Amino acid sequence: MKQRIDQIPTIWFIFSSLIGLFCLGIYVWGGIEGLAWEEVSELIPQSISLFPESNNTTQSSIFLVRQHYYVKLIAPVFWPIVVGAFLAIFGLTLLGQFLQSWAKVNWRQILLGILVWCGIIFWRNIELSPMEWFGFLHSPLIIISGIAVTWLCILSSSSIPSFMLEISHGPDKASSQRKFVGLLLFYLVNLILSMGNLWGYWTSTLYVPAFIILEISFALGMFRSLRLEDKSQQKLFAALFLLSHSILIPFLWNNNEVGIQAIESWGIMTHMAMTLLFPVFLWTNFKEPIQQNLAIYKVIHKAHFIPIYLIQIGVFILCVSWVFARQGTAWHQMVAAYYNEQGDVEHVGGGRMLEEMAYKNAMIHSKLNQKSNLSLARISQDAGDIEKQAYYLQTSQIKYPQEKNFVALANIYGNENQWFESLFTLKKAHQLFPESAQITTQLSRVYEQLKQLDSAAYFAVMAKELAPKTPITWANLLYFDVHHGSKIVQKNEIALWSTSSDRAVKSNLLALLWQKKQALPADYKQEALDFQLDVRDFAYIYNSSLYFKGQSTVYPIQTWINDPNWLQKFPEIAFLDAWQDFYHQQPLRALNKLDLLVQRENETKAQEYLLILHHWKQQLLEVKAKVQLENVSQARSAIQNYPFSVGILQQALPLLHQANKHQEAYQASLAAVQWNEEQAEFYPIFINEAFQQGEKSYAEEAMARLKKLDPALYQTHATAFSVAKAKAVNRQKF
Repeated sequence: MKQRIDQIPTIWFIFSSLIGLFCLGIYVWGGIEGLAWEEVSELIPQSISLFPESNNTTQSSIFLVRQHYYVKLIAPVFWPIVVGAFLAIFGLTLLGQFLQSWAKVNWRQILLGILVWCGIIFWRNIELSPMEWFGFLHSPLIIISGIAVTWLCILSSSSIPSFMLEISHGPDKASSQRKFVGLLLFYLVNLILSMGNLWGYWTSTLYVPAFIILEISFALGMFRSLRLEDKSQQKLFAALFLLSHSILIPFLWNNNEVGIQAIESWGIMTHMAMTLLFPVFLWTNFKEPIQQNLAIYKVIHKAHFIPIYLIQIGVFILCVSWVFARQGTAWHQMVAAYYNEQGDVEHVGGGRMLEEMAYKNAMIHSKLNQKSNLSLARISQDAGDIEKQAYYLQTSQIKYPQEKNFVALANIYGNENQWFESLFTLKKAHQLFPESAQITTQLSRVYEQLKQLDSAAYFAVMAKELAPKTPITWANLLYFDVHHGSKIVQKNEIALWSTSSDRAVKSNLLALLWQKKQALPADYKQEALDFQLDVRDFAYIYNSSLYFKGQSTVYPIQTWINDPNWLQKFPEIAFLDAWQDFYHQQPLRALNKLDLLVQRENETKAQEYLLILHHWKQQLLEVKAKVQLENVSQARSAIQNYPFSVGILQQALPLLHQANKHQEAYQASLAAVQWNEEQAEFYPIFINEAFQQGEKSYAEEAMARLKKLDPALYQTHATAFSVAKAKAVNRQKF
C-alpha cells in the first residue's frame, strides 16, 4: 500500500505532462480555424460536334468544370469544452482538499455546505434544461479557471530560474555564477523578444513563443511541487494546473485566440518580473551559501528572510499595475475570451440570440479579435444578413489579415455582382500574400467575370506555377483552352495530367482533345467507381458517355433519376439516360425518351434534340444487319438491337408468332412504322401484323398510306393484303 502511495507523485507528474503536451500539440497545430477552404465547381456548357466520325454536323453541349474556392465559416466544437469541464471539476475537488487542510475544517461541514448550496441553486433554477444547466454552471467555472491560471503563472514563474540555478551549479563559485548569469540573461532576452512579438513591437522568429515558455514553467513547477514534503502545497499546485488547463484546452482547440493572448501577456509579465527579482531573492536569503558554492537550489523554498510567497505577491502587484498601465489590455482580452467561451456553449445549446449577445459582448472588450468577428459572421451568414457578414469579415482582418478572410469577403462581393469590389479586395490580398495559389485562382475567376480574358488566363497560369501539384489549377487551365481558346496548356502537361484521377481534370482534358479531334493518351482510362452528387462527377459521366458512346461504362442512371436530388441539380441526366440506352442496345427506348424530352424542353434545346433524334433514326435505318435467327431469344435480341431493319423484322416476327408472342410481334412492327412514317418498306410488315391481331382499321389506314407512298409496292402486296384481310374477317365471325 505504501509503495502505491509513493508512486502517486510520479503518476500525477506523467498525467500532468501529458495534458501539457496535448496543449502544446494543439498550439503548434493551431486549433480549428474559423474559416476553411472548400473547392467549388461550376458546370460551363461548351458546344461541340457530337458525331465527328460521320459527316453529321449536329452540335450539342458538353460540360467543362470551372473551379474556384469558397471559404466556409466553421462552428465551434463542443467536446473540448466538456473535457475542460471535467478537468475543472477535478481541479475544484483538489482545491477543496487544500482549503480543508489549510483551514482545518471538517469534511462533513464542507460537504454539508456544498449540498445546501447545490440544493438552493437547483430549487431556484429547476425549470432549466440539461444544456441550460451546463451553460449556467460553466460560466463560474470559466471565472474560477481564469483566476487559477493567473496564480499559476505567478507560482510557476520561478520554476525556470530555479531550474537554471540547478543545472548551472559547478565545481567552483566562479563557474556556477557564469553559467547562471549567462542562462538567466539568455532567458530574459528571449522573454523580451517574445513580449515584443506578442505586443506587436517588432517581428522576429529568434525566440521561443510565450505559450511554450508557460507550459515548460508549468511542468517544472509541477515537478518541483511534487518534491515538497507539504502535501497541501502539492494539491494546490495540482488544482491550479487542472483548472488552468480546463480553459486552455477549449481556448486552443476552438481558436479563442484573444484568451490565449491574454494568458501569454500575463505570463510574460510575471516571468519577466520574477526573472528580475529572482537574483535579489537569492542574494538576500542565501548570500553565505552562494559564496561557499553550496547547492542552494535544494533549499530555495526555505528562505530565511524574504519568503518566496512575498516575492510572488510583489510580482502580482507589479504585474497588475503593468496590465492597467497598458490600458488593461490583458484584462479586456480575458473578459472577451470569457464571453467567446460563453458564445461557444450557447451555440451547442441552440441559443442563437444568447450566442450572438455573448460574441457582441466580447467585441465590447476586444473589437478586433478574430474569434468574435468570425463567429458573428457565421451567425450573419446563417441569418442571410450579407451586409453584417461582410462587416465582420472586414473587421476580422484589420489586425490579423489572412488569405481566407480576403477570399470570403471577395466572394460576398462577387455573389452580389459587385465584381470590381471583389477585384480590389483580391488585389490587396495578392499584395499581402503573393504566394497564395487560392488568391490567384480567385483573381482569375474575377477577371473572367469582367471579360478581361488575358488577365484571367495570366492568373490561372500563375496559380498553376504556385501550386503545380494541385488538380484544381490543371482543370482551370484546360477549361481556358477549351472555352476561350487560350492555348496555355503544353503537350507535355496533357500527357502528365492524363493519369490524374481527378474528375474535373479528366472531364476538361477529354473535352480539349475532343475539340481538337486528337486521340486520347494511352494512360487515359475510364473509371467505374462510385459517383457522388458532385459537379465534377457529373461532368465526367456526361462527357465520357457522349464521347465513348457504345464503349462507355454503363452507369446506374435510372437509379440516379429516381433520386430527386440528382434530377433537380442535373436535369441533363434525362438526356444522358436516353443517350446511354441508344448506345447500349436499347435504341427504341432511347428514341421514346428523347421524343418526350423534345416535347418538354424549350425551343432551342428541343431543336437540338430533334437533330439528334433524326441522326439516330438514320443510323438505325442505315444498319444492314446480316444475322441468322434460330429461336425466339435471338429474335427478341435482334429486334431490340435493330428495330428498323426490314430483314431482321422479317426473320424475327415469325419466330415470335411460333412462341405465341403475337403482341410483341405486332408492337415491333408498329414501332417501325410509327418512327418511319415515310418509309414504305415497313408498311407491308405492319399491315400483315395488324390483320393478324384483328386491328382492321389500323391495317386499312396503313394500306391507304402505303398506296400513296409507293403504289408499286402496294400492288406487289395487294393480293397478300386481301388474303390477310379475309382471314381477319373470318376470325372475327368465328
